[in-house]
Amino acid sequence: MSKIDLLLLRGFRRFETLRYEPGPGLNFITGANAQGKTSILEAACVLLRLRSPRTLNLGEMVRFGGEAFALEGIVNQTRLCLTCTPPGRSLKLDGVVQSSTTDYLSKGKIVWFGNEDLNLVNGSAERRRKLLDSAGLQLPATSYGGDLKNYDRALRSRNLLLREGKPRREIEAYDIPLAKNGERIMAARAALAAKLSPLATAACHRISGENLSLVYQPGAEIPMLEALVSSREQEIRLRQTRVGPQRDDLILHLNGIPAGTFASEGQRRTIAIALKLAVAEFLHQKTCQPPLLLLDDIFGELDPSRRDALLHGIPVGSQAILSTTDLSGITLPSGAATQILHQGILSS
Repeated sequence: MSKIDLLLLRGFRRFETLRYEPGPGLNFITGANAQGKTSILEAACVLLRLRSPRTLNLGEMVRFGGEAFALEGIVNQTRLCLTCTPPGRSLKLDGVVQSSTTDYLSKGKIVWFGNEDLNLVNGSAERRRKLLDSAGLQLPATSYGGDLKNYDRALRSRNLLLREGKPRREIEAYDIPLAKNGERIMAARAALAAKLSPLATAACHRISGENLSLVYQPGAEIPMLEALVSSREQEIRLRQTRVGPQRDDLILHLNGIPAGTFASEGQRRTIAIALKLAVAEFLHQKTCQPPLLLLDDIFGELDPSRRDALLHGIPVGSQAILSTTDLSGITLPSGAATQILHQGILSS
């Protein structure tokens, strides 16, 4: 499994230094608000995946008044080190500087859940696309990441030409690379959604006994090259590419009703958690190792029965780090480890 035995923070967010040694199973970090619980989970995410679920700006993670941050950890018996002096960064594996991210990113898989993920249910389609991408980008030996980069590059160039009102022949020069990469992305997302659907349904039923369904809706209903030709006049009028993966969506229903419109706060949280657990189980199946689960403020609007069902529904063998302000009324599974964070210090 993706297992972190040690996490060291230096100059990260509010922490000058912090050392955290989670156990192999469920780990709870408790404490009052604004103590930095989320930042510890974020640090683990940044260390393993080189990106934050909270910001795209590396400079925001540097401690106030500082110029750099460093994260270090032992993951699956390998020492990972990330040093970041915005906008630059350096990576090491077991003390060896890495010139690319390929080997580094292969050392661990994660699934993150935070309050912002409630928008998976009733927020923009972009969030649901990113859910699919979070699974696709962590699969070994696929072209998914490259296809996304190539598509995004072609899309930005094509949209720029449309906005500037350039001649049609210049715009059409991007149709083939756009269609080639777009078709691969949509095919991959359709396959991902088909795999995630029964896993999400099962996870939701375990937590609440309700029936969740999800259906992939592609951004082009016909072959993409044909779709680009068909939408040409509309694109020129609106000055934007109107078909393709950037318009994909994942349609969610709970008990046969559109979830984005009618789900309650507790149901939205249940759905979002079920989707994340589905990604975790999918990655476990595909990589033969459960990912590290980083679950920030997970309980929220859940009633006690859903909280207990959630904890007992976390995949067997997974290491999970959960943050919460209060554990009262929650039945902790056997072997769970709990630490309190107060004024920058972790204690049992």
